[in-house]
Amino acid sequence: MSEQVHIRVGESRHQKWVSHAETEYDGNMSKLIRAAVEKEISGASDGGSSSDGAETVEANGRIDDILNGVEDNGSTLEAIEKRLENMHDTMLSQGGIPNKVFSDVYGALPVVKDGFEGADKEAIAVEFGATAAEIAEDAGVSELEAGKALVQLYYEDDYSDVEMLMTHGFDAPHYWREVGQ
Repeated sequence: MSEQVHIRVGESRHQKWVSHAETEYDGNMSKLIRAAVEKEISGASDGGSSSDGAETVEANGRIDDILNGVEDNGSTLEAIEKRLENMHDTMLSQGGIPNKVFSDVYGALPVVKDGFEGADKEAIAVEFGATAAEIAEDAGVSELEAGKALVQLYYEDDYSDVEMLMTHGFDAPHYWREVGQ
């Protein structure tokens, strides 16, 4: 039974191998790799190093390995850097809360329409308000996410319709939205 081996190399090295495989091995990359491995193994068992202990290396072989490794690492680091920038932007713009969670929590807030001018806020909170846990359940998010989103909504100028009340009669703040018709 044969086994598959996967090798990851940089783009310039891959092109070099493809070119060599096309000229020497009828374009068959597997033949090229098998031949190279067999040559390496037979060279190692024959004492393929020089008498002074120095390793024989194809011209620029080791330098190419290093350069390809640096190239591969550079690409990986660029991808990681881009992901971190996106995460940073999201955290700054939404207080670390993804847009979907933020909008789901806002949509799950109980709505009080009209007639609240001059009304007792505690009465509205008791009648219509909901806790972060209740809103989280309705929004389908964790209570921690809902709590963070609710605090941010309450203090954002763009969401002046969000109300919150905490009194000695409540074990948690109650939130709701006051909207006109």
